[in-house]
Amino acid sequence: MASVKTGLISPPEEAKCVCGTRWSLKAISFHSDVKGRLITLSDGGRRVTRDESSFCHGLTFSGRAVKTEEKLRLRVERSDGDWHGALRLGFAHVSPEQTPLPPLAIPDLTNSPLYAAVIVPEHICRPGSEIEFMLKKNGSVRIRSSDGRTHTEQTTLNPKWPVWAMIDVYGQTTAVTMLGSKMKRWVFTSRSCPALTHIRHTEDKETQERKKQMSMLEQRNLRNHHLDSTDHEAPACEECVVCYSNVANCRLSCGHKCVCTPCAMRVHMMFGTCPLCRQPLGSFHPYDH
Repeated sequence: MASVKTGLISPPEEAKCVCGTRWSLKAISFHSDVKGRLITLSDGGRRVTRDESSFCHGLTFSGRAVKTEEKLRLRVERSDGDWHGALRLGFAHVSPEQTPLPPLAIPDLTNSPLYAAVIVPEHICRPGSEIEFMLKKNGSVRIRSSDGRTHTEQTTLNPKWPVWAMIDVYGQTTAVTMLGSKMKRWVFTSRSCPALTHIRHTEDKETQERKKQMSMLEQRNLRNHHLDSTDHEAPACEECVVCYSNVANCRLSCGHKCVCTPCAMRVHMMFGTCPLCRQPLGSFHPYDH
């Protein structure tokens, strides 16, 4: 086992946090390079789909190492009733790049103590179902279904070693989306940071309405404000031009001082352009009045 700790376990560089929040978890998606031969990725690496010609060859992994008791959330998008069995969820101590890709997680990989997976019942893997799973501090894997029911299974995994999530898109389950992750800390809950390439594919009604409002604000502001190319310092706004409730206390990379800190983060993640001049955003900084 000593060789495992020094040779096989080598976490790759994790995705950078784009929201700038200190306690956010890193953005999480499926590993883009290591996947079963019938797996295809879409939605910026957040959705995996297995070809329905077979019930196996659907092994996938998280694109980064996950933390102990970090709860990963999945949504089943599609299933094929012609096959028996469904999703298998678990964790691996061996990085995806060094993991062989057999047809099945169980038993092909779980014969080794460095891998563990749980069979998810078919009745909680219907399209639209959301499933949460994590590696607990005692080394057990726990899954939780949309209706709140949980199942815990003890494993041989060492919670002190790095682990990657292992998702076998098996049997009836043919498409799964990674919704993100969360982790309970002392008095608050950290959530995974959304990657910029993922925003367009996870829009709920609230997000769509916000984008519509932003578009209207952009059109109005473009009519009322013009960035003079000869000026080195763009004019400041007293009020945030997005929410119209907070003081505009952030300077965008284009020079405009027109948004509050929360709206600057949302604009940076969702649009990537200044709401006044539409120049691409590189960074934003709070400033003192």
